[in-house]
Amino acid sequence: MRNEFDRILRFWFDRGVAGFRIDVVHMVVKDAQLRDNPPATDDDHWMVRLTGQRQVYNGNRPEVHDVIRRWRQIADSYDPPRVLVGETHVFDTEAMLAFYGSGDELNLAFNFLLLHSRFEADTMRKVVEDTLAAIPSESWPVWTGGNHDMYRFPSRWAEGDPAKTRCALMMLLTLPGSVFLYYGDELGMPDTEVPEDRLEDPVGKWLYPVYGRDPERTPMPWSPGPGAGFTAPNVEPWLPFGDIAACNVEDQRRDPDSMLSLCRDLVGLRAAVPDLRVGGYRRVAAEGGLWAWRRGERVIVALNLGDDRAGVGVSSGVVRIGTERERDGERVAGSLALGPWEGAILWLDEAPADPA
Repeated sequence: MRNEFDRILRFWFDRGVAGFRIDVVHMVVKDAQLRDNPPATDDDHWMVRLTGQRQVYNGNRPEVHDVIRRWRQIADSYDPPRVLVGETHVFDTEAMLAFYGSGDELNLAFNFLLLHSRFEADTMRKVVEDTLAAIPSESWPVWTGGNHDMYRFPSRWAEGDPAKTRCALMMLLTLPGSVFLYYGDELGMPDTEVPEDRLEDPVGKWLYPVYGRDPERTPMPWSPGPGAGFTAPNVEPWLPFGDIAACNVEDQRRDPDSMLSLCRDLVGLRAAVPDLRVGGYRRVAAEGGLWAWRRGERVIVALNLGDDRAGVGVSSGVVRIGTERERDGERVAGSLALGPWEGAILWLDEAPADPA
């Protein structure tokens, strides 16, 4: 079997694919003795409690790292080297970082700790700073707010609040490392309510109404008309459309204040400013629910993840992008004040004396 997987990898690498996302990579090896998992306890993560058992013998087996190292050797034998991205659905930092090995296993391991966290400054900051403090120096973090198995972050983190969704996008696209956006994230697309008789997800049918994955798997809304640009008019897709009039690419593409425009501008700024691509991270002291950090020498990102106004002391600079877009280009000196659930990226006029 291992030889066959090697052949499959080489088959696609020879044809130029850039790499693979490896599904449930932590579970590709099972216990050789086929022992039963122990039962879940009240202290376990809610997803572990849903299944009723701890994944001791069907996941995170020591031998899985031998498999990944073997695949990495194949990926690294190509020019340019191919990339291995792993769905490492584990619930503590040490377990997640183990899949980087010594720079000889995954190139990128999804950080589910952030995805499962509450959208609060202290909680998010701890996950990020714990990860950055412990990740091997030759490895690279990766962040995401959702995927095909988890409710969309505009619903789960932001609770349908566009201001919170804008803050989440700004956070994801300004943290050090790589970012993965799930389709529709760039629109602030929320979950779609799927009635029980329309469910397709086997897990959702089993656990209804406690948990299911269909709400985040509904069709991408490209346009506001019949079929949403996804399918022909009058054709019913396998899962229902959401509110396509309120959330679609065509309308947001023409609106400079839309979520899509914000996302594109954040991606463009990230591409244009080296500090946002490869600059270090250093926390900046701030008040209340405000989380602020410096990237590299001259970029400060500030997010007020609270219901009260808050501020952070800064030297002089200019707001490059604000979640409230009318603040773009605003000059700031001495302090940056942010309203509830507001964020801003500040370009400093000069680098501080202690560059990150």
